[in-house]
Amino acid sequence: MSLLQKPKKWAALALVASVACISVVVWCMFSVKGGTMGFRDAAGLTRMTVQVSAGIAIFSTVILIFSLIRRELISSLMSGIAALMLSALVFVAVTSQPSEYDSPAGPALNDISTDTLDPPQFDAVAGFRPSDSNTLVYPGESAVARQAVAFPDITPIQSELSRQAAFERSLKIVADSGWELIAEDDVSGVIEAVATTDFFGFKDDIVIRVRDTGNSSIIDIRSHSRVGRGDRGQNAKRIRQFIEDF
Repeated sequence: MSLLQKPKKWAALALVASVACISVVVWCMFSVKGGTMGFRDAAGLTRMTVQVSAGIAIFSTVILIFSLIRRELISSLMSGIAALMLSALVFVAVTSQPSEYDSPAGPALNDISTDTLDPPQFDAVAGFRPSDSNTLVYPGESAVARQAVAFPDITPIQSELSRQAAFERSLKIVADSGWELIAEDDVSGVIEAVATTDFFGFKDDIVIRVRDTGNSSIIDIRSHSRVGRGDRGQNAKRIRQFIEDF
């Protein structure tokens, strides 16, 4: 009965709770970026906050309905804002974190390569990775088969450019993409770089290999997530963009 009698009070409480939840997620985001909190701790706290946020969003929607019925503008406005902010928070937090399971964006894979039989190998980036990062060992046949089904378009680039020209173009794409260049070796034709995601600042390692095929060249790229069992299709998206830019 108190909800029906005092929707403004509950709407204000929901709005305050929504701001608190958003503050926690933002704090986790900057803590991960700043290196003061580990990914797993931040992910656990974010998941708990998102679960609470989902409940508050539902409660805010109920308040909004009651407020509209009672034609209380202020209560409707506060509860509507709370529900909208929390819905946005849940969406952003869920879609920006690595997934442990298959999702509509892609299977639970964290290592994608244009060449799955002889993938480019990481070397220089190994010294920049935290000790609890995912292994750099390329996944087995099961992951390869799942990639083939989910991302059949992820294949090597066949180019008419010479190896040197293709290498230089690859370097330019790395710079234009905003990736951090870790190493480049024009003798072996290997480029290593690191990409950082927007929200939580997750690091993904990238290796590009350019090989000579006579008067032309073949370019392979591999993108690997340091954390999470799945990447929600981000590595495949990054490789597709590289192929398109090339």
